[in-house]
Amino acid sequence: MAYIKKTTNKKGEVRFVIKVSCGYDLNDNQITHTMTYVPTATTPKKMEKEVREQAVLFEKQCKNIKNDRKVNFAELADEWLESEEDKGQLKTATLELYKGFRDRTYKCIGHLNIQKIRRKDIQNLIKTLAYGLDGKKKLREKSQKNYICFVSDVFNYAIVNELLEDSPCHRLDFIATPKKERQFYSLEEEINLLSLLEERGAILTYRVCYLFLIMLGLRIGECLGIEWSDIDFDKGTVFIQRNSQYKNKNTGIYTTTPKTKSSVRCLTLPQEILDILPVLKAQQEDNRSKCGDLWINSDRLFCNDFGKPIHPNQPYNYLKRFCEREKIEFKALHSFRHSLVTNLIHSNVDVTTISNIVGHINGNVTLSVYAHEFKEATAFGCNVMSDLLNQQRNKCEKPA
Repeated sequence: MAYIKKTTNKKGEVRFVIKVSCGYDLNDNQITHTMTYVPTATTPKKMEKEVREQAVLFEKQCKNIKNDRKVNFAELADEWLESEEDKGQLKTATLELYKGFRDRTYKCIGHLNIQKIRRKDIQNLIKTLAYGLDGKKKLREKSQKNYICFVSDVFNYAIVNELLEDSPCHRLDFIATPKKERQFYSLEEEINLLSLLEERGAILTYRVCYLFLIMLGLRIGECLGIEWSDIDFDKGTVFIQRNSQYKNKNTGIYTTTPKTKSSVRCLTLPQEILDILPVLKAQQEDNRSKCGDLWINSDRLFCNDFGKPIHPNQPYNYLKRFCEREKIEFKALHSFRHSLVTNLIHSNVDVTTISNIVGHINGNVTLSVYAHEFKEATAFGCNVMSDLLNQQRNKCEKPA
């Protein structure tokens, strides 16, 4: 809304200063347009009406004034990333992920003027990523969408700063790719793995970590973020409220919030975990005593011999080497999570409970991610009544 100020010059003539705000520029400076208007009306009431009408017209004119700054996509994207880093609102992992997208994105559209980029240019970027036309890895549909999220955020930044009126990132066609088959551990495989880890004297920290992954279906970052203060031994629960991550050398090992708000949750600990936690605690106290002043008091369940949180890649690398030595099949750590959900589904646990255990936003996410498993469980359920009827029929047909 326009700001109007009444003034009078030395001759006593009435003037009105009309000021209109048009947002902020890329340096967060307010953009304003000002004009001085001399009314033709003579009475105060008519003068006020005339000035307000003029203010409305001037405001419309100002809103149509476009920022004619010429900037290419790469320059604006770097500017946006820098501003987001200063704000500190984007998660570190997301920010570093977007920085990693710059190379391939800039080769396609980085040199183009932001005002001249069209939907076809974004579509060409998707095609390049999907088919590896730039000589790099072919990306699946999910990764294509992640790249476009980055591109779209940059265009939204341009719109906010009045470089553009609209974004070209609408109604895009992503290129479907064959879905990678999800890996699961069978119950027998999990039992065998846990037994072998104990028999071969595997490092206790890793053994406990794998127990948490198998029995609670945690994401590895959530698991490594657990602190002793999160454990309630009286109630037998663990509170999941942080995420231990490592993106690159710039970030190092850092702590952030879980993936979503729903990922913050309280879970009941199985007795196997409650029994082994005191052993892990005693081992850490022994290490603390040996280290003295060198001990780092991180309070993490999963730490090295000096108390420092273990690197998020270490449980994966340790288990992979262990499986190679024992000549058993190695599957990703996330497979433990898939296995838990699959077993819960086939045990007829309701979808809401499953969603709460694994920390999905809602049951719809669980249904979507594990659609195939739910179909199998439904098919099995549909045959239950038929089997029951056949069993009863066979009993009735038996001779007395």
